Amino acid sequence: MNEMDEKNAVIISLQRDNQELQHLVHALDYHVQHVFTQQRNTPDPASYIGAGKIAEVAEYIDAHDIDCAVVDQRLRPSQWYTMEKELNVTVYDRIRLILNIFADRAQRKTAKLQVRLASLRYERPYVRELIHRAKAGEHPGFMAGGQYEVANYYEMIKKQMKNIKEELEKTEKVRESHRKNRRDKGFYLVSIAGYTNAGKSSLLNQLSDETVAVEERLFSTLSTTTRRLKHDRGTHAMPILITDTVGFIRDLPHWLVDAFHPTLEEIALSDVIVLLIDASEDMETIREKASVSLREIMEMENHPDIVIGLNKADRLSPEEQRETLAGVREVIGARPCLYLSAKTGENMDGLVDAIYTALPDRVRLEIVFPDGIDEDDMSFIFNQQARVCTVRNDGTSYVRVTCSQRVKDKIAGRCRQRGARVRMV
Repeated sequence: MNEMDEKNAVIISLQRDNQELQHLVHALDYHVQHVFTQQRNTPDPASYIGAGKIAEVAEYIDAHDIDCAVVDQRLRPSQWYTMEKELNVTVYDRIRLILNIFADRAQRKTAKLQVRLASLRYERPYVRELIHRAKAGEHPGFMAGGQYEVANYYEMIKKQMKNIKEELEKTEKVRESHRKNRRDKGFYLVSIAGYTNAGKSSLLNQLSDETVAVEERLFSTLSTTTRRLKHDRGTHAMPILITDTVGFIRDLPHWLVDAFHPTLEEIALSDVIVLLIDASEDMETIREKASVSLREIMEMENHPDIVIGLNKADRLSPEEQRETLAGVREVIGARPCLYLSAKTGENMDGLVDAIYTALPDRVRLEIVFPDGIDEDDMSFIFNQQARVCTVRNDGTSYVRVTCSQRVKDKIAGRCRQRGARVRMV
């Protein structure tokens, strides 16, 4: 299916609240010329909207410079075919629109493969509909050559999906190797999650002193970016890696979520999740987005501890902050929650404190080297990302370290091999 390359659109909806859909349309630099709303409990099985409404939309499109129509829900293949035939313009449902945004945002190879796989999964039932129509003697506009060309395209889809899945499996093995290496070295892993455009990339920059590109647009991040936490905590610092992840959005089909499984797995395998919420929006939107984000996290196989960050605190008065926190508590429960601003850096210390509190328990080891400790021993301990609290070297060497559960056995085993006494304190 061809990508959208024009700039005028109409929206067709069965509900009055179309704010998110309009944001999605604008994300591809489209101007919404008109919104057609038809109040009905269920879509028309043949054409999504009734015959009278579709005639009204077609008349408007004929009289204006309209190049595509965007529908607020997912269309069945037969509905899509009928609407394109009646309206004589390209018709996009919500899922196809999101896929186009993904394709526009994808930069890295893995993200491009994930988007391509999702697009092929989306196209498959629609191509089957075209084959059905061609066999019935109709002449669908897609791939004007007819039945055999459409059938060949369907076979190409199946082959491409198989090849992409194999390629993604290879990249996942590399990602898993990187994750294992980080954990083996004693790093704690923290993921920044949240609804799309909540400010996750800005927060990553604040926590890491980096300059990851930040764009005020939906789905600006489709690939994970990992940086080391560099917020100064002096001798109390622990080795923490922060990962920015793809944003959540409501009502995505499972196969589209599955296409981004490697990215979402970064969240599930974290030690702590910072769930970022845009607190400057209206209360109903905040609650809905918080609910969607929490549901996505809780459906994952692993459930790390969650710290809620209410972002854009700089836009709210103290009274507004109190009201918003009270309202969002109905969704997030008793989870730790604090206000911050990823733009100004407000309350970054509070967030780091909350992350440290949520981390798995650290271990303190007391190590005594009867014959003294050499540089190799100290270098080994530091390479495990352990924090050395005390060092005394007066004939016998005494070292106290704090480290993660993952590396305590490695440190203890190496030191005992060197003749040291090791005990937990």
